[in-house]
Amino acid sequence: MNELDRFYEEVCNLTEGFNGKVSHVARTIALFRVAIEFGASHLGGNTLGYMMSRLLAVTLGVLHGSSYTNYESILEEFDPDRDHTTH
Repeated sequence: MNELDRFYEEVCNLTEGFNGKVSHVARTIALFRVAIEFGASHLGGNTLGYMMSRLLAVTLGVLHGSSYTNYESILEEFDPDRDHTTH
């Protein structure tokens, strides 16, 4: 499991394991809010808006069952710290 997978698992576990009286809808909104605030401060509003549209498009493709869409392509496009070498 790589660092990104571990981070994803931690966020999922924290969200599912929270014992407070916060609805699933409110948790989802809080997660989006954190992502938007974090992304805007580190990527800028324009890049964040474009990334959000790409995330939505990929998610719709995955839900549709397309084998051509994946979240890795978004990382390749937006993450300057990743090695973009393809084999």
